[in-house]
Amino acid sequence: MTKIEREFIDVPRDFRTACESFGIMVPSFLQLMIRRVSFIHLFTEDDSEQSLATRAFAAAADVLKEQQELQMNYSLANQATTSIPLLQKLMKLATNRNYSGRLKRARSAKLVEKLFVIARQAMDFKPYIFYDEETKITLTKDFMMLALINQYQPILLINAMMRGVSLADLHARVHLGTTEYNPALGFYLRVQHGYGELVDRQHINTPGFKNFMADLQEFEMRFFPVRDLTQRTELYRARLEENFQQMNNVFDDE
Repeated sequence: MTKIEREFIDVPRDFRTACESFGIMVPSFLQLMIRRVSFIHLFTEDDSEQSLATRAFAAAADVLKEQQELQMNYSLANQATTSIPLLQKLMKLATNRNYSGRLKRARSAKLVEKLFVIARQAMDFKPYIFYDEETKITLTKDFMMLALINQYQPILLINAMMRGVSLADLHARVHLGTTEYNPALGFYLRVQHGYGELVDRQHINTPGFKNFMADLQEFEMRFFPVRDLTQRTELYRARLEENFQQMNNVFDDE
C-alpha cells in the first residue's frame, strides 16, 4: 500500500464545527460533494449543486496555485491527439443552449469516460482516499479528471476546499455586508438546509443545538462595535467553538 493511499484528510476545525454543529458527518458530506462533481461545469455554470461542487474544487486548485503548492508533473497535452478533440467536444457541449444542465452532465459523462481512459495510466493516485483508518471516500472519474487537469493530488484539493467553509467567516461577512462568491460555502449551505438529507434531524432537536442557534442569532448585536472583518471573525470563531463544545457536552449528558 503506497504512502498516498494512507494519507488521511486534514479536517480544519472550522469545517468540522460547521458540519457537526448540524449533525452532518464530515465523511458523508465529502462523499456527497465529490459525487456531485461534473467535469462539464469547468466550462459552464448554473445554479445546480453539481456546478457548485465542481467550482468549489476548481477554486481550491486556484488557492493551491497561489500558495505555490507542489503540482503533479502531468498534462493532457502529452496525449494531445486524442485528448484535445474530446475537450473541444466538452466545450461545445457546455455552450449548447438546446441542452438542459442534466442532459449536458449525462452526455459529458461519456466524454469524461474516454478522457479517463487516456489519462488513467498517468494517474499516481487511487480511486479512493482515507478519511481515517476505517473510512474510505470513493473518488469519481469526474473528480479524478478535475484533479488531474489541475495537476493536484485529490487529497490536496479536498483539504483546500474545506478551508473555504467557516461559519465564523460566513456570519462575520453577512453582518458586515462583505459577502463574496464562495461555491464551497454555497454547497455547504444547501446541505445544511436539507440537500442530500445529511442533517441529523434528531440532533437538531436537542436542547444543545437549540442553545447553539439561539446564541448564534445574538452575534450581530453582541459584537456590533467590532467593524474589522478579521477581528470579528476571530471573535465569532472563539464563541462558536465554545458553544460547539457546550452543545456536545449537553448531547453527551442526555
